[in-house]
Amino acid sequence: MKLLKHFFDFYLRSSIHVALMILCVYEITVFEYKVDSTLYERLFIFFSSLSAYNFVKYFSFLKNNPQKITNNFKGILFVSIISLICSAGLFTFFSYAEQVIISIATLFLGLYTIPINSSLMNLRNIGGVKIHIVALCWTLMTLALPIINEVTFQDSSFCLSVIKRYLWIILAILPFEITDFNSDSKTLGTLPQVLGIKKTKIIGYFIVTIILILVYFGAVEVWLCYITMMIFYLYFLSTSSLVQSAFRNLFWVEAIPFIGWLLVYLQQQY
Repeated sequence: MKLLKHFFDFYLRSSIHVALMILCVYEITVFEYKVDSTLYERLFIFFSSLSAYNFVKYFSFLKNNPQKITNNFKGILFVSIISLICSAGLFTFFSYAEQVIISIATLFLGLYTIPINSSLMNLRNIGGVKIHIVALCWTLMTLALPIINEVTFQDSSFCLSVIKRYLWIILAILPFEITDFNSDSKTLGTLPQVLGIKKTKIIGYFIVTIILILVYFGAVEVWLCYITMMIFYLYFLSTSSLVQSAFRNLFWVEAIPFIGWLLVYLQQQY
């Protein structure tokens, strides 16, 4: 049991779980927009997400506390480096337009994490920006990347798709911001810090309504997938509090895209 707990802890802390969930979001896009996808694209999404999340989570710690690196952290570092190398190799298989999308997301990731110079803070520490940078990167990698060669930016349906995906990611982040209300630096200016927890939840309910309206009028074939995910998001958002299990968000809330992908997969089979 102790060994199982150790592996589960490593699974979460090494970002394997969140990388798999981002892949699920990507797969939902592939089904929703009926685009072709290859194995190397799927592998890239997984490996790049894993290395990116670990870069964001551990860059500051690694930079400021190199003497505190444990064996467990060395394992996470090893997995991250391998994932980064795999991502770099797989990047060469993408078209020019796709590489531009990936490069933009990577640029924002770097600005989000690394200070431009010693006198300037990174984008993450600018009040109110954090949630939008995360939503932008997720939208670029899980929506713009797989459909960039199939649509034009002038297409109104594409614009609505971007709004829908952007709002979905923001909704997924809200339970984390509520839970981290006390631990987050006040300079971050998260929605719960600015508006309060109650109003943040109301905004989340409003976002759910907008997403379902956009799905209903734009992609009825994935209606069951989205409405099921939104029900779960509503539950976790409405019951979010300042005191709760760390695994609640890190595992269960992050796992909601898997439920959506599973419904999509079953729909493809039957």
